[in-house]
Amino acid sequence: MEFAEYQHRLEKQHGLPIEQIMRNIYIDKDYGPATGAQALGIPRQAFMHFVQEFNLKPEKLERL
Repeated sequence: MEFAEYQHRLEKQHGLPIEQIMRNIYIDKDYGPATGAQALGIPRQAFMHFVQEFNLKPEKLERL
């Protein structure tokens, strides 16, 4: 499955843009890549793709 397909599926399931879904899981809930990917039902590689696409890692590190 391509990243765009995961994005479409997740946005449909959650009713939110993919960036907001990723912020909720990765930053607000403080899930790591494996746990976040499992929670969303996507591969870890896809999860990390979205983290990198929205440059969320620096924002997460600021909250530590």
